[in-house]
Amino acid sequence: MKYSSPSRQTPACAGPLDSCILWVMEKDKIELTGLKVPCIIGVFDWERRVKQDVVLDLSFPARVKPAARTDRLADATDYKTIAKECIAFVSKSRTQLVETLAEALVTRLFARFLLPELVLRVSKPGAVRGSKNVSVVIRRANPKVPSDLLYLGLGSNIDTALHLDKALAALDRCYSLLAVSHVYRSRPAGGRKQPDYWNMAVGFRTAERPAQVAKFMAGLEKKEGRVRSKDRSASRTLDLDILLWDDRVVPHKDVLTRAHALFPLVEIAPGLVHPTLGRPLLELAASFKGEGQKFRMLPADTLLGFPPTVNHS
Repeated sequence: MKYSSPSRQTPACAGPLDSCILWVMEKDKIELTGLKVPCIIGVFDWERRVKQDVVLDLSFPARVKPAARTDRLADATDYKTIAKECIAFVSKSRTQLVETLAEALVTRLFARFLLPELVLRVSKPGAVRGSKNVSVVIRRANPKVPSDLLYLGLGSNIDTALHLDKALAALDRCYSLLAVSHVYRSRPAGGRKQPDYWNMAVGFRTAERPAQVAKFMAGLEKKEGRVRSKDRSASRTLDLDILLWDDRVVPHKDVLTRAHALFPLVEIAPGLVHPTLGRPLLELAASFKGEGQKFRMLPADTLLGFPPTVNHS
């Protein structure tokens, strides 16, 4: 395989492994602090009769980018509703221990909201004589949120920027993209006289079944003008393929044979292990042959709305 050096704003690449650049973004999160709620809490008789204030501090991952991009309340995390739920639940609580209250509140919030994880501090001011405050801090992962990412490949060689950008926007609205690779430009297979392809990979979590995701993908391809014919190598406005998804689907064959599928995937998931071969993707990239497959990584600002990012929170 011949690897062409990328153009501006991209580090020079000497070979396949150098294309596996990990662009890591800090985890976005929302912090809700100092939420004071009176409730019955404590082991002493007087504490079972008189309400005392507990103070809640919450921190949880959030998708900030969609709201920042649109400046619409509908795209933001509804932390006001989360705060109201905390107040309603804690105010009715009658636990003796702060630990019990904290664990119960986390369970309640996970049942009501699709939070992947939560760090909760429950403070009871004045609980110990001579101490200003006593707090219990717990961190829990939500078992109801899928932990595995679905990795999807996107490709186009007709109005590439237009169709890829629209597809990414639709996928982000529906699934909230957690990982986006660079765009990779490659020649059509078999030396066909067609425009170059732009390919990339994305990752996201979903509780949907494979058939539901496949239906969404087919609808998105159709919306972007994809016309299927007997010629499987014909040009296309948009091509979507599930590359890897834990043990839910058979890995796409192109991951092992096509540079445009393997290298964008390695970029956003270098530590991922191929589920049937048992080999890390990074190792597969290092030993990839693919004679005659020419490709190059395009600059990070190729698609302005979706720069390369990795955020597996």
